[in-house]
Amino acid sequence: MKDPLISDECRALFDLLNIGILILRKDFSICFWNHCLEEWTGIKKEEIMGQNLFVRYPALDQPLVKARFPQVFEGGPAVFFSSQFHPHLIPSLLPDGTNRIQKGSVIPVLLDTEFHAMLIIEDVTDLVRQVAAFRRMRDVAMQELTERKNAETALKVANAKLSLFSDITIFDIKNKITEARGFLSLIERHHTDKTELHSVVSRIGSKLASIEQYIMLMRDYSELGTKAPQWYSVKRVIDYSKFQAPFFRVEDDPTLTGLEIYCAPLIERVFINFLENARDHGTTVTRVKISFRSEQDIGILIVEDDGIGVQQDKKEVIFSQGYGTKTKFGLYHSREILGMTGITIKETGQEGRCGRFELKIPKEGYRILRGEGSGAI
Repeated sequence: MKDPLISDECRALFDLLNIGILILRKDFSICFWNHCLEEWTGIKKEEIMGQNLFVRYPALDQPLVKARFPQVFEGGPAVFFSSQFHPHLIPSLLPDGTNRIQKGSVIPVLLDTEFHAMLIIEDVTDLVRQVAAFRRMRDVAMQELTERKNAETALKVANAKLSLFSDITIFDIKNKITEARGFLSLIERHHTDKTELHSVVSRIGSKLASIEQYIMLMRDYSELGTKAPQWYSVKRVIDYSKFQAPFFRVEDDPTLTGLEIYCAPLIERVFINFLENARDHGTTVTRVKISFRSEQDIGILIVEDDGIGVQQDKKEVIFSQGYGTKTKFGLYHSREILGMTGITIKETGQEGRCGRFELKIPKEGYRILRGEGSGAI
């Protein structure tokens, strides 16, 4: 069956084109279906000629689609269907089993004395896939660029903090050395008094131990100035911390699965510090639970124990430099390290019931990977 209004020359030309072409009468019946559409759909023109387009393809029977044809049947301007909003005008499968992505245009065609609508359909699958691949590459590149800039910023902050910390630590070490020298002079004066001599030697040993602690802390802190922040798997960090500080049961919640945070080095020392803090100050602690939730694009990592908690007037003081100890990695250092990538920390537990630290992570500083995370310890 063929429409006598369409010349054999036009039919032959339309069949040669590698685009889908069909022509509709005003009643939306199909009067031409080219060879390309036959190949795409597997429907021969003899099977579909005379059928109503919207009956054959009900998905197209929408007011927003049908309302665009009357102007064409009146000889008006062409209308267009984008691949973004109408990707499957005439559904057809590619050899890989996926749907062909199409874009369409409808133009008026005067056959004899009546306008018909010619629907021209282009396969833009490759183009759309190339654009999607380009966008993915662009997004990855932008993410890497952002991470690099963040790392550079964090390193600058780390070096500034390291410089200040080193000055303070060196000053403290000098004080300890001065005190030790003072004790040496006491030895010279009391070298025959064994009791006094033993006491002085003990004090010197204490000062040397403090100096050793300072040096170890400086060694740890030096990593901040040489290593850039990176993504860390929270579960791996917790497993490492539990091994290093096996004081009591540590429960990691299912909400941590696949969770990674972008942080400066020594993050494992931060979590060890939480466990040591619970041991040293929680008194009745038997377990620590670590969980995560998101809230208005901010990630909140919670470390909570079942101990006696922190007094209300001490919740901020505990983060002060030198609080509790001056020669050990403490909450002050934890806050400084977390702050290098915009993570804030606050004690929000209830006095007498529990201790709880909440780490608020900016939206660009956490991610949840499907399957096993790839972050560092």
